[in-house]
Amino acid sequence: MKKIDSPKFIIFDCFETIVNNDLSAWKNLFGSFIDENKWEIETEKLWELWKNKEINFREIRTNLKDLNSNPPFKSYEKAWSDCFKKVFEELKFNANPDEFARRCVINMGKNKPYEDTSEYLNKLSRHSKIGIISNADNDFLNPVLKNIDFKFDYVLSSETAKLYKPDRRIFSIFLKENKVQGEDCWYVGDKEYDDVLGSSSVGMKPFLINRSVYNEIMEKNEYVSISNLIQLTKLIKK
Repeated sequence: MKKIDSPKFIIFDCFETIVNNDLSAWKNLFGSFIDENKWEIETEKLWELWKNKEINFREIRTNLKDLNSNPPFKSYEKAWSDCFKKVFEELKFNANPDEFARRCVINMGKNKPYEDTSEYLNKLSRHSKIGIISNADNDFLNPVLKNIDFKFDYVLSSETAKLYKPDRRIFSIFLKENKVQGEDCWYVGDKEYDDVLGSSSVGMKPFLINRSVYNEIMEKNEYVSISNLIQLTKLIKK
């Protein structure tokens, strides 16, 4: 792929884009819940019961056909608590769902940046301003960003915006507050639905990052596919 001019802004998703979202840490936490409460259930079973409900929350929170009919905004912590409440009712466990949701928030805030994150964000910042738009609560987004050796020009969470990607309105807030146009921005994320669809809806150039496998840089119809931030820096004309 040929090199291209740097944009005014490069905006990143956070988790699984510049910060890990460690699945093993999630399952270890659920194992701790079981051990501490002496519940008779396998870790994988408890995780699956809860995760299925959490996935349902993600699927219904944004109605792209009619954004005005979205359900009332719900933070991850509140949604996670609701998921625990349903699981505990099914299993007849006597437990406070709010406490378990809070521990998930704390656990999420312990995730570490990828090895290339700090170095290459600093390199990219020589060419463009760097921002964040993340589907995240501030209580776990802010701690992980503090672990990155880099100062972002702008950070917008779903909790602050009261909107979730791919709702185009969260991207529009970014554009308005930074006084830029969509074509002035690149957006880098790991999900085709949330990140590619959402960012392209306001004219941003989307990059889909997949860190699980190494791919050469590929330009597709809807986005540019990359595997790491090193590849992103190589695309920019010096």
